[in-house]
Amino acid sequence: MAQIRPVSDLQRKIGELTKLAKDSKEPIYLTRNGVKHLVLIDAETFDELLSDTTDRVRGK
Repeated sequence: MAQIRPVSDLQRKIGELTKLAKDSKEPIYLTRNGVKHLVLIDAETFDELLSDTTDRVRGK
């Protein structure tokens, strides 16, 4: 399940967020003033999503 965290955690808890992203393979939504601001996802999962999207666009 996706996590929701304040964007300030990116500075203060980068190690924790990195581990969470890699271990969970789920997006981490970072908020600013309670509004979605950024999404953090591990590189392997991002590459898989990008590949899947590219394949769908190409009709594979």
